[in-house]
Amino acid sequence: MRLSDCRPLEAGAVRGRPPAYLPDGVGLEPLPVSDAVCAGVWAPRAAAALVPQGVAVRGGTAWLTGYDEGEPGSLWCRVVRLDLRTGALLADRRRVSGRVGAGPEVGCRHGGGVALDRHGLWLTESARLWLMDPRSLEVLRGWRLADPVQGSFGLIDDRGRIGLGRFRPSRVHPGRAALDWFDLSRVLAPGVVELGLDDAVSSRKVPSHAQGAVWARMGGRTGVWFARSHTRCGVLEGPGGVRRAFLPGAEGMAAGPGSLWAVSESAARSFWRLGGRPVVPTLSRLDTGRLREWPEPTCDPGD
Repeated sequence: MRLSDCRPLEAGAVRGRPPAYLPDGVGLEPLPVSDAVCAGVWAPRAAAALVPQGVAVRGGTAWLTGYDEGEPGSLWCRVVRLDLRTGALLADRRRVSGRVGAGPEVGCRHGGGVALDRHGLWLTESARLWLMDPRSLEVLRGWRLADPVQGSFGLIDDRGRIGLGRFRPSRVHPGRAALDWFDLSRVLAPGVVELGLDDAVSSRKVPSHAQGAVWARMGGRTGVWFARSHTRCGVLEGPGGVRRAFLPGAEGMAAGPGSLWAVSESAARSFWRLGGRPVVPTLSRLDTGRLREWPEPTCDPGD
């Protein structure tokens, strides 16, 4: 049985221009879920240094977040807005920075995740949370994250709460990664400049190597779905421990009716130059209507 009614994506049908560093005529990597991939988009060539980490989608527009490749400690956050129909670059904000309360201006690093709601674009990094204007990409407000809270990835649930994910254990909780939920009315209250565990309304453990998460109803199950990956392996893990094969290098995700946009870092220039990475579009849209038929994983990011 095919995993989707759409035509499987071919390299020539990926929207936008492929990265200049990829060999001419290179094909896409055959994947266990290739039949479910209905569309793909390359990151704009002007953002060739971007290592994508998060994605938010509204209509025909996507916001990609991540960091520009470079030396450790200089992985400055970057946000690009692009047209999903053509791959055209609509806006670009390099070196995101802002103030937390009355403090000095500080730079954002890594840009691990992003979520979009009526308040704006929520950009997460390990040490801070930022709220940005989706159109101008200007920073509206910032918050410090008190250890062990981290913003390795972020998501909004169906109750309007924001979840902040910890990819790595912290000094306070060694050996434990978690997802901490915060009520946005509390986050946005005047004078709030720091979020810690005492501010969280709940916390839960997360699977190892969780790189991104999304709140969605897929395969008859509603809740948090995690992308677990490294650049050669991808696993989608959902409520009740459901595990399905997924895109190598999968990071952030954005859910829509019957579909899921997922960003992959596998073909990012900094990883491609290391060799042996699969060719996966920066953004892929997967048909989730037959997610129950998706194969079980044949790899594990923890191996």
